[in-house]
Amino acid sequence: MAVFNYSRFFNENTDLGELIYEKCQNYKSGELVYAQDSNMNHAYYVKSGLLKIYRNGVKGEQQIVRLVKEGSLIGFHSMLSDEPEVTGCESLNDSQVCIIPGDVLKDTMKKDKSLSDLIMKQTCEELKQTCNSMIELSQKTVRGRLANLFLKLQELFQAKDDEPIPLVISRVDMARWIGTSKESVSRLITEFKEDGILSFSRSEIKINSKEKLTKIVMIS
Repeated sequence: MAVFNYSRFFNENTDLGELIYEKCQNYKSGELVYAQDSNMNHAYYVKSGLLKIYRNGVKGEQQIVRLVKEGSLIGFHSMLSDEPEVTGCESLNDSQVCIIPGDVLKDTMKKDKSLSDLIMKQTCEELKQTCNSMIELSQKTVRGRLANLFLKLQELFQAKDDEPIPLVISRVDMARWIGTSKESVSRLITEFKEDGILSFSRSEIKINSKEKLTKIVMIS
C-alpha cells in the first residue's frame, strides 16, 4: 500500500499553498468532511489529522475503504470525472482539511507535470487497493484479513518493525474495514496477543512478529 504525500509539493508551490491554507477547516472526531454521492468542484488537502474514506452499502452498513493522514489529497475524483463522489469521508481525530478549488487544481496540473503524475499514480494505486480488497473479502479468512489490516497500519504510519503504531481506529471500525463483527475482531486480537504477535496499550499497537502476521495473510 503506497502512501502518497503532497505536503512537499504544496509547501514549495508558495502561491498555491497560500491559497489552500486560507480555505482550511477544523474537524472533530466523527465529523463529516464530505458525503458519499456528493457532486464536488474541488478537492481536499489533509493538513493534519487522520480521516477514514468509506462507502455505505444499500442497507446503510459502512465499509471502510482506507485511512488517510496528513499530506493526503482526497475527494478529487468527482471534480476530475464530473461524476458524484463514490465515497464519503469522516474525521477520526482532530483534523484540519483545506479546500482546493477545482479550477486552480486543474490549472496547476496542466502547468506542473509532476502533480499530474502524482495524482495519476495515486488513482492507479487506489484501483489496485480496491481490487485487492475484493479478493480479500471473498477469498481470505477473517483472521487473514485482520492480520493484513495491521500490516496496512504499519505501512500507513511508515513504522519500523520495532516501532509502535498509533491505535487510531476502534474495533468497530476494524470490523467495518475487513467485513466482520466487532466480536470476531476482539476474539482474534486476544489470540494475536496470546501468541505474542501483537502488543496493545491504550493508545498504541506494537507488531512483535511481522513474519508471523505475513504468514497468516499468506496461508489464510
